[in-house]
Amino acid sequence: MNIPLLDNSNDDDDEQSPYEEVAINISNKDDPTILCLTFRSVFIGILLTCLESCIVQFFAYRTSPLDMNIGLIILLAYMMGEFMSKVLPEKIFNITINPGAFSIKEHALITIMATAGTTSAYAIEVITVERIYYNYYVDHVNGILFILVMHLLAFSIAGILKRYLVWPASMIWPKTLMSCCLMRTLNIENQTETTKTRWTMSRSKFFWLVVLFQFLWYWFPGYIFPLLSMFSFICMIAPHNIVFSQITGANGLGLGVLQFDWNACVSFFDSPILVPFWAHVNLFVGFIIVIWILTPIIYYTNTWDSKKMPIISNRIFDINGNFYDPMKVLNRDLHLNETAYQIYGEFIVEQFRMTLSNKKNDIHAKLMSHYPEDFEWWYYIILFVSFVLGLIYCYSSSLLPGYIMIAAIIVNFIMMIPTGVIVAVTNTIFVLGVPIDVLSSVILPGNPIGFLTLRAYTFSCQYQIIHIPPRITFSMLLICPIIATIVHYITAIYLLDHVPNICTHENPSWKCLYIESIYTSSIIWGVTGFVKTFSVGSIYSPLLFGLLVGLVLPIISWFLWKKFPNIKWLAFIHFPMILVAASNVPPAPAGEYTTWFLVGFIFNLILYRYAHAWWEKYAYVFSAAMSCGVAICGFIIFITLQNNNIEFPEWWGTGGPMRDGCPLGIANYSGFVLTD
Repeated sequence: MNIPLLDNSNDDDDEQSPYEEVAINISNKDDPTILCLTFRSVFIGILLTCLESCIVQFFAYRTSPLDMNIGLIILLAYMMGEFMSKVLPEKIFNITINPGAFSIKEHALITIMATAGTTSAYAIEVITVERIYYNYYVDHVNGILFILVMHLLAFSIAGILKRYLVWPASMIWPKTLMSCCLMRTLNIENQTETTKTRWTMSRSKFFWLVVLFQFLWYWFPGYIFPLLSMFSFICMIAPHNIVFSQITGANGLGLGVLQFDWNACVSFFDSPILVPFWAHVNLFVGFIIVIWILTPIIYYTNTWDSKKMPIISNRIFDINGNFYDPMKVLNRDLHLNETAYQIYGEFIVEQFRMTLSNKKNDIHAKLMSHYPEDFEWWYYIILFVSFVLGLIYCYSSSLLPGYIMIAAIIVNFIMMIPTGVIVAVTNTIFVLGVPIDVLSSVILPGNPIGFLTLRAYTFSCQYQIIHIPPRITFSMLLICPIIATIVHYITAIYLLDHVPNICTHENPSWKCLYIESIYTSSIIWGVTGFVKTFSVGSIYSPLLFGLLVGLVLPIISWFLWKKFPNIKWLAFIHFPMILVAASNVPPAPAGEYTTWFLVGFIFNLILYRYAHAWWEKYAYVFSAAMSCGVAICGFIIFITLQNNNIEFPEWWGTGGPMRDGCPLGIANYSGFVLTD
């Protein structure tokens, strides 16, 4: 098959997407006769869903979790599909099980199915927090029901809103484009370009060379030389100077930190190659303002007694700088004990977001119009069913009143479009957490279990494209999350029941660090609550002015853009992105931003501008190949070495206890490092 990357001929039916990223990664041709729903695609899709769900949930509790990268799933699906197309008979009992060559549409459908298990369900993490930290046990029926309702709720809302978040041409979803690019690279050889270029190596050959390079290289940062993952080379000049360590350490403010590890670079922010350069600039400017300017000013002036705590941490501290213990202020029914609270402590903060957009359909929407569309009312039925099941769960476990669930669904609809638009255009994920946390905290004060339940019901949506008939996609995205839910739950409960001291620092291999972050949020918003933490008269009340700042700044930038249309760069100022830039710190180390921005600068400014033909042909392939190489090598290292407690001998390149050569980066101003 010979399909051009860019087809610019003058035929009427050769219309291209107006967005270059889409045009170079998704064909403007479609053959509706190519099969996608086959025995092979369903079998491999369900098998990978089960395997991935089990592996992801198993590693989710590990101190060093293993990321099941989407590139690895695409690669496995391709290899299994090609294998089955060669060894299976054409028919068994007059049923066709091998219709011929493995097609790209089968590959895409398998990928869509398998993505149901790519991340640990947030509801499982909530169940884990309730069980480990609050000693609150959910029975198996309610546990599976809870996770299933969350999946169905997210699926229905995503389906209802797809006319705004998928159909418009401007909703390019960069990460999905990378997946499409990788699938085309693996399935379609001898691609040609309509423009002359000196870059003659095929995408497929380039992909495998980069995978090989990254597989060999990752042995160093992933096992032999961990310091390469977070190289605090400036801090090493004076590692025992507390202030210097706090400012330059990877686990402090990360000034001057470099990463030579692709996995570390993309672990919290995804691939920088998928983010447009104007978004990089907005995010990095916001990071500099918040982390490198405001944070040291507040910290070193000892505002809110901040010197008693580390300069960056995802933990909560009491007034004496010790870890906060919420069980001292909760009753037996896990609600806030007002008297105990007055005796004990107070706390912390995060930020805000918004934005809106809309555009017409393009060539790919027209291609999809050849297929019967799934009816929107299907999604409304699923929304209603998930709502009823959610009510049953909440009332049976006495966690939430029905009106609060209605509020959660309304907030999801309100926030999903503006935040979804930003993700679709920039590949920058805007988590809905803070507005939801504020709402939950206000209507469920002093109720951490209810808070966690409501938070789970306000989770995100899914997307996928590559000319797959909508009704088939609907079926698979409905069935596979149900399968993934059951596998995730069984795996999680087995581990919680059989791994000694899981999710505690008594078991260093199973610390469950992300679970710990959720637990921290439940204390801030669920135990003490928004009113007590930020109301007028509290020490953190000045932070409420941030609501006004977040509301006014986008209006000012929009006004200036309208007032001075000839100043082109004003159109690229995006205050929601600037304000949310540092929201991932913590749990992300501040040291990750510099390298992430540097890679984006090289690829999406230098190469895009001065080696555009190379960027057009190889940039997305490079991103996918780097992630695949890391995933393959990381999996081998974990299974063969780390899982058997075979660690590389300690040496200078190990980086010490913090793995960055800067042990005082997490200390408070007095140089004291807290341990549990």
